[in-house]
Amino acid sequence: MRVISVVSGKGGVGKTTAVANLGVILASKYRKNVILIDCNITTPHLGLYMGIDHHPVTLNHVLKGKARVSDATYPHHSGAKVIPASLALKELDGVDVTNMKSVINKIKKEYPETDFILLDCAPGLGREAMAGMRSSEEILYVTTPYFPIIVDMVKCNQVAGELGLKKVGAIVNMKKNNKHELSEIEIENIAEIQIIGTVPLHEDVLKSLHKRIPVSIHSPRSKASMEYTRIAAKIA
Repeated sequence: MRVISVVSGKGGVGKTTAVANLGVILASKYRKNVILIDCNITTPHLGLYMGIDHHPVTLNHVLKGKARVSDATYPHHSGAKVIPASLALKELDGVDVTNMKSVINKIKKEYPETDFILLDCAPGLGREAMAGMRSSEEILYVTTPYFPIIVDMVKCNQVAGELGLKKVGAIVNMKKNNKHELSEIEIENIAEIQIIGTVPLHEDVLKSLHKRIPVSIHSPRSKASMEYTRIAAKIA
């Protein structure tokens, strides 16, 4: 069982999109048992991205000790399982994100057949983000090809090194192929992280976000979907 925290130095780089699509592809194409967890407690989006509208029991309840892991785990038609966080502001009261490690241990006991647990971490290096990283054994970075975002990834990488996390690599997201972007070689030299995939900014991704269907399901032949498939293959 591999526990991978998916992180970014900044919000808005497509981290949740990456988690949703990698989870769907690992489950449906590569027949892996996958659990996706929204560890971004303050501003959760994973459930929305996966089209899971009704989730009365969430990670918040599990962290507060008011529910079992199985009560907050929802099946997705791709075969993946999703543990969403609550969208309700009142459900933040009493949540201790430092309990995330114990939640992961409970998942390992309740779902021992699981191959991958992907943690959709909060961006940056705040308390929520650190709780997710400390609960994992491996780390996957999501970034965009611009210098300020790469600098933030470098900071995350330094922390990951201190925590002893194994680097899966980095995904460069929203690639437009314009002259203002850093090249893959430049990013790898600056961040000292191997790039395992570059996902183009494509209209199909925007359409899938609007419909709340992962692009790998909505438009499986799009360039973005094909790249996510290649990345999932490398991870698997």
